[in-house]
Amino acid sequence: MIRTVALVGHSGSGKTTLGEALLFFTGGKDHMGRVEEGTTTSDYTPEEKAHRLSVRTAVLPLVYQGHRIYLLDAPGYADFVGEIRGAMEAADAAVVAVSAEAGVQIGTERAWTVAERLSLPRMVVVTKLEKGGDFLALLEDLRATLGPILPAHLPLYENGRWVGLIDVLHDRAFRYEKGRPVVASVPEAQRAAVEKYRNEAREAIIETDEGLLEKYLEGGEVEDVALSRAFHEAVRKGQIYPVAIGSAGALIGLDLLLDLFLEALPSPEERWGKGPPAAKVFKVQVDPFMGQVAFARLYRGQLRPGDNLQSDNGTVRLAHLYTARGKDLVELEEAEAGTILALPKADGLHRGMVLWQGEQPSLPSARLPDPVVMRAIVPEGRSDEAKLGDALRKLLEEDPSLRFERNPETGEQLLWGMGELHLETAIERLADYGVKVIARVPKVPYRETIRKKAEGQGKHKKQTGGHGQYGDVWLRLEPHEDYEFVWEITGGVIPTKYMEAVESGIKEAAKSGPLAGYPVIGFRAVVYNGSHHEVDSSDLAFQLAAQLAFKNVVAQASPTLLEPIYTLKVFVPQERVGDILSDLQARRGRILGMDQEGALAVISAEVPLAEVLEYGRTLSGLTQGTGAYSLEFSHYAEMPPHLAQKVIAERRAEMQG
Repeated sequence: MIRTVALVGHSGSGKTTLGEALLFFTGGKDHMGRVEEGTTTSDYTPEEKAHRLSVRTAVLPLVYQGHRIYLLDAPGYADFVGEIRGAMEAADAAVVAVSAEAGVQIGTERAWTVAERLSLPRMVVVTKLEKGGDFLALLEDLRATLGPILPAHLPLYENGRWVGLIDVLHDRAFRYEKGRPVVASVPEAQRAAVEKYRNEAREAIIETDEGLLEKYLEGGEVEDVALSRAFHEAVRKGQIYPVAIGSAGALIGLDLLLDLFLEALPSPEERWGKGPPAAKVFKVQVDPFMGQVAFARLYRGQLRPGDNLQSDNGTVRLAHLYTARGKDLVELEEAEAGTILALPKADGLHRGMVLWQGEQPSLPSARLPDPVVMRAIVPEGRSDEAKLGDALRKLLEEDPSLRFERNPETGEQLLWGMGELHLETAIERLADYGVKVIARVPKVPYRETIRKKAEGQGKHKKQTGGHGQYGDVWLRLEPHEDYEFVWEITGGVIPTKYMEAVESGIKEAAKSGPLAGYPVIGFRAVVYNGSHHEVDSSDLAFQLAAQLAFKNVVAQASPTLLEPIYTLKVFVPQERVGDILSDLQARRGRILGMDQEGALAVISAEVPLAEVLEYGRTLSGLTQGTGAYSLEFSHYAEMPPHLAQKVIAERRAEMQG
């Protein structure tokens, strides 16, 4: 039996430590590593050790009671959404870790939402109960925010101290001594609560099965085997979400958690059926020794060493089969449905690529959101500049949630990411490839426009012996919501054959406005008069004349500076709304409205880009790391005069060198 599970949740909820404890408990390693010391199996990259948090999804293969469980320990920090979604695409179920201390957080709800969109069965594991927290209060909070929550476990207390678990569904209790369970009795003080939750759980499961419900209503006895089968089906169909308790710190409940994985969560065959092998690459990673390694989920079928799979890039030969255990590759004799494959030397494979035998299958895919934070990157030296292109190619292959572009207006090379930490670790990754770059806040791509109608002439006349150059254009510029070119020439004063050249000249001149050299937008250009010479006129002459006309007229049309306005959506807990609104108003933001999404408030506003280039740091400070945001370009708007003058002065100084 195989289970393939994505372990997700808010950053700091204890996922990596729990995964480490499960690996230790099942004999996958002889001692437990610590996140603080950089010694866990999951967090093995230099970036993860430096920041003491997960940056990439790590594979932890567990063997428990003869069954194999592939645990995908995904990052919790929202910046690494590409890794989080990749892990969930590869899984048959999502296990959402929630800290007993912190409760439901924004990362909890975000992970839950992604799992829901992928139609993943899901459950909750409550961690860090040894550090405190009210489990029953958390249970009600989970019910209020996530849906039909059912407690599979309850904490067992002795003399006010947490010592073990009560298995609600199987009517048993255990005290834990050095990580091992010892059968215990439920204390008198807890019996009433345990009975209440047990009855609620049984009834909730029975209600999902028509046959059992009919039998129950008629007073018949519902057998444990039938109840367990109905429980599994209800979880598989997303009708019920069980809540388990697992403590990595106290080593309590690890066995019951693994039992629940096997009992409640679906098998690969239940999710994908049977058939010829079908797999999909959900992440790639560049290893300094093995080169590019592709991680692929085998959704159905079986593979043996030497088998071939088809891809869009041709045949992929699997001379050997490997899975991963953290940074290490583990060779397999065969791979069954549910296996996470690690394919070394996979230069021809990329994220999202489907591998198959027979007919090409349709496999799950989660769209990545657009990145929201950008930095201009500058190579430190000549050698860095020479190697930057190849390093960026590797970086973007590993992490498609990043985006790279060159801004032709500012001349900057821009790296976009999901947040400040995302970009910071991406730049550290470039250094791992041997390329050092300096990251700076990018320049704002301002625009210029006109506020009134103006008209005038542009004449280009040049005589150098032989054929001369002659073009004469009379131009009227008017404010317009977009761009429009109008040809009002009559009587042939400018032959129609030069119309394209005239428009080309206007467009060229509009690339640099009169105020600060920014592109001019939002105008109608009307060519209404002019003259030509039968011999000396040419496309070039009229193009140059049109440029002169535009420059002469635009300066008289009351030019003004425009700034890019972005639609900002901020996701924050209700108690932080006031702080966010005050801050947005200080940033010249225009509040569009506020909605509710689960326990979170969603504030929509229009804000100038210049005011939110480093918004991630501010939001983190205002919300103690519980906030998130998205950013999307909306439109250009006129800048306040005092701010425009400052930008214009700085730009002119820069242009003068």
